[in-house]
Amino acid sequence: MDRRRRLTLAIVLLAGVLLAGGALWSGIRARQQFSDPRYLLSRFPAEDALVLSADFATLRRAGLLTASKTPLEPDYKQFLDATGFDYKRDLDAVTISLSASGNFFIARGRFDWNKLREYAAHQGGSCYEQLCRLPGSTSERHISFLPLSNDTIALAVGASDLEATRLTRAGDPVTTPLPTAPVWLSVPGAELRKQGALPPNLRLMLSSLANADRIVVAIGPVAQGIEAHLEANCRTADDAKILASQLRVTAAALKEAVAKDKEARNDELTVMLAAGNFEQTGVKVIGSWPVQKSLLDALTAGI
Repeated sequence: MDRRRRLTLAIVLLAGVLLAGGALWSGIRARQQFSDPRYLLSRFPAEDALVLSADFATLRRAGLLTASKTPLEPDYKQFLDATGFDYKRDLDAVTISLSASGNFFIARGRFDWNKLREYAAHQGGSCYEQLCRLPGSTSERHISFLPLSNDTIALAVGASDLEATRLTRAGDPVTTPLPTAPVWLSVPGAELRKQGALPPNLRLMLSSLANADRIVVAIGPVAQGIEAHLEANCRTADDAKILASQLRVTAAALKEAVAKDKEARNDELTVMLAAGNFEQTGVKVIGSWPVQKSLLDALTAGI
């Protein structure tokens, strides 16, 4: 083989390798866009939002998504009957952003897109190309959804019936460290300071956290069972010290209530909060609670 032919062959082989590598990298990046929370979060509006992430596939493998004996909520049963979608079986992961401009969801799982489009039409909505739109519970709320890939859906509830299209564009991946637990919740302190933001049975414990800049709660399996882990970032170390003290005092009060009050003793959430442990490191407060599986079952009963 002469030199020119060897050079041509080398160029062709190199081009083939580069094309194959490019296709592989494109495929890896496409999977990352919908499986890596850092990429998913870059799609949401850049606002100070409450964010929830749940890895249902991991929860299923851990046996934490068991069938509920409680009758299904009527609205959810209607949706399930119409679309055949059951989150305990078909949902693999979901990331949710709740903010002033709307509620945004990106979910990965197994979807029957034809049934979803039919459901939108039956609910008074319509679909054009990939985008489906339907009315929400009030005239100011509009629901929209579209596929981001075969197994990933973008859904939004907001003032516009085009909100879901905001999730089609990805930005640079989020650089803030994210929890690795299968379920985690990130809440701006400002949300906790809103009037009526806390449910009555959580107000005593969580009102102390309202002065934190942001709190992150992660829930996942540990060697002893299931644990909820809290990280609260404060403005100063003194603020963190005060917060840790307030949380310890609150946990002690709840523990006393559980010991003396039968009603409190029968409330699994109160019992869990009473068992909290807290420590302060610099401007950060860290807490943990043991979580009973029966509590998780109660929280998801009827859905």
